[in-house]
Amino acid sequence: MKNFFLVTFILFTSFVFAQRDNFNKFSLETSFGLCYPIAPTSFSEPIFEAVGASDFAGPKHFDIGFRYMVSKLYGFKLSYAYDRFQYDGSSLASSFYRLGLEAVFNVSELFNVQFNRRGTFQVQLHGGLGGTFATSKTQTGIDRIGNLMLGIRPMFKLTRGLALTTDLSYIVNFKQHYDYAGRTFYPTEPEGLVGGFLNFSVGLNFNLGDRGVHADFY
Repeated sequence: MKNFFLVTFILFTSFVFAQRDNFNKFSLETSFGLCYPIAPTSFSEPIFEAVGASDFAGPKHFDIGFRYMVSKLYGFKLSYAYDRFQYDGSSLASSFYRLGLEAVFNVSELFNVQFNRRGTFQVQLHGGLGGTFATSKTQTGIDRIGNLMLGIRPMFKLTRGLALTTDLSYIVNFKQHYDYAGRTFYPTEPEGLVGGFLNFSVGLNFNLGDRGVHADFY
C-alpha cells in the first residue's frame, strides 16, 4: 500500500509541475519508409550465394509512436515498428515486429544552436532499446531478438499542431537467428548472429494538448 501511495504521489507531482510549462509535452507520430538490411550479409543455405542482403531492401517500413517531452531538452518515446524483407516478390521473406523505448533529445537545446529564426525547423536525436519478434514466410516459429536503436530526425513545423518528419535510424539485432530470407542460422550458428538494418522514413507528428506550441518548437 505504501508503494501505491508513493507512485501516486510521484505521478501527481509530475503532472502538477508539467502544468507549469507553457508548451505541450505529448505527441503522436507515425511514418512510412524504406528498410535496408546491412548485416548479416551471409545466408543460411548455399543456394542463396548469389543473393545479397541488400536484395531484400524495400519500401515496407511502418512505425507509430507516443512521445512525452519532460522538458524542451529531452523526453521519451514508446514505439511500434514493422519491417518486411522480401526478395523480388518471392517466398524468400521475413517480417520484423518491434517494440521500443527511446530517449529523445532536442538538438538545438542540447548544443545551443538555432536552425532558423522562425523556429519552424528542428532536429532530434533518439536512441534506446527494444525487442523484436521475427517471423518467416516459409518456416514456423518466432525469432526473439533484442535491439539497440539509434537515429536522427529532422522536423518541419507545418501548423501549430502538425509537423512533417524525416528519420534515419539504425537498428542493431542481437542474436538474430533468421536471415532476411526467413531461413534459420541455427545449424551453423546456434547462438545467432549480430545483424542490423537501416530505416529511412517520412511521416507526421501530431501535437497533443491545448497549449499554443509544443516543446519541440518552443
